[in-house]
Amino acid sequence: MNTKWIAASMASLGLGLISVTGTISAADIVNYQASTNYSSTQGANHWQYEKASGTTYSKLTYQAASNRWDNGGTYPWVSANAQHPGNDADAVRTWIAPANGTITITGAIEKGSADGDGILASIRKDNTTLWSQKVQSTAGVTPTGVSQIAVQKGTAIHFVVNKVGSISFDHTLWNPTIAFTETADVPDDQSLSIVQFGAVADDGKDDYAAVNAAIAVARTQGKDVYVPVGTFQLSDIVTVNGVTLKGASKEKSILLSTNPERGSIDLTGSNPAIRNLKHEYQSVVPRGNGENEKNSITVRNAADFTVDNIIVNKASTAGIYVSGSAGGTITNNTVQNTNADGIHTTGGSHNVTVEQNIVQNVGDDMIAVVSYGDDLDAAGNPEATYDVRILNNQVSDGNTRGISVVGGHDVRIEANTIQRTQMAGIYIATEAGKDKQYITQPVDRVTITNNTLDSAALKPDGGHADMLVYGGYSADSDSIVIDNITFTGNTSRNSTKFPAGVWGSAKIGKVSFSNTTIVNAPYEEKYKFENGTVTWEGKQEYPR
Repeated sequence: MNTKWIAASMASLGLGLISVTGTISAADIVNYQASTNYSSTQGANHWQYEKASGTTYSKLTYQAASNRWDNGGTYPWVSANAQHPGNDADAVRTWIAPANGTITITGAIEKGSADGDGILASIRKDNTTLWSQKVQSTAGVTPTGVSQIAVQKGTAIHFVVNKVGSISFDHTLWNPTIAFTETADVPDDQSLSIVQFGAVADDGKDDYAAVNAAIAVARTQGKDVYVPVGTFQLSDIVTVNGVTLKGASKEKSILLSTNPERGSIDLTGSNPAIRNLKHEYQSVVPRGNGENEKNSITVRNAADFTVDNIIVNKASTAGIYVSGSAGGTITNNTVQNTNADGIHTTGGSHNVTVEQNIVQNVGDDMIAVVSYGDDLDAAGNPEATYDVRILNNQVSDGNTRGISVVGGHDVRIEANTIQRTQMAGIYIATEAGKDKQYITQPVDRVTITNNTLDSAALKPDGGHADMLVYGGYSADSDSIVIDNITFTGNTSRNSTKFPAGVWGSAKIGKVSFSNTTIVNAPYEEKYKFENGTVTWEGKQEYPR
């Protein structure tokens, strides 16, 4: 068992150095030492010999007589174990990573003479400085903060010696060793791994503090947060505020919430994102009043958010819940085994795209747009959810409806596949819950185009049509609460009741159905219309 001490760059947070343990076989480590690998050929053994002016590097020339690389017979020069800067350029020894992996750099630096005004030594990863220090004596100086550095194939590690004032007596002894471990699972240069902050995969211990620390530093540095392969445990809610939390893959990078009451990953702020990982609960509790702390992913008052390529497995309430957010995408995700809705957009959210998701085995609606009566803007006026696009999703085996709009306007439902719902496959409605709780706002301008419904409304006593418009409640009996609902090019297969229906006690306006394909319906009547001004295949069917 090797112990790796990783500098967390967390002085402002008081975290200092963090000890991380993990097993690394010595056979997995390849050592590249400057003197051992020294060559008269550029690039041999992954080493290059260069001069630099700022961040511009150019090759030195090998001099056989002196067995060193120099600038046409003058400074700067690089030998097997030493470097000397020039007046106009730094002396640079460069190692190029042969593959993705991590490196640890060792080897002290010392002046060849105690005379002179010293040199400035630095280690750079491409154009980022990892370490830098002035060296003035013959006593060795050991670089710090250069352990377990992630590199990608082609990453350049530059060992740079620069003058301080004069180049006199600037002969510098430096024979660095790079211990390289190849692994595909490393963060890119724009990311901080949660492992750097103390998280340990698959050890059964809480990684909550490490994940929060990584997010805090990533915010200050403008970087992403990386979750490597393995399972990392979270004991409480994690807030992703204006950063990206991403994994190696949605199958292999796993965040496991161990508290069924407080396990949500919350996205807030500007441009928050979560990508390429799996979030699941170790266990769940009953849905109760639907507390958002028990969701899998909660987007709260965010702008331009992204939820992409995530597996959501189990949640005490919703899978992906969006409230009060402006602009965002929910794409390429799998949401399953939740106690409430799979994907739920509410609270005045707008300009949201829900596309190419798989939603299955959820406890309530699979994809829902909802506007409650108490969703208010800053002035205290009702604020509906609007401009939501629900496109090319596959939803199946939900406990209630497939895709629903219960309050809201300007919603587009297109090219979705909806299978085996207990209630309506597509449900457009206003509602009021028990004792007039959860009264919803009106619905206007919803287009439902080219969707396929198969075996919808399976519940024997559910009383729903496959495609149902339902005026469930209105506080004002004289006002139209559902209007401008357009169904075009949809297919109903294996209906258990009516493929289409419009009914309810609240006033409904215009509803149209055109180019509808019906396969294997149980009744001769293809629809049941009891409310609104309804046209079927271009002909007004209700009222007659």
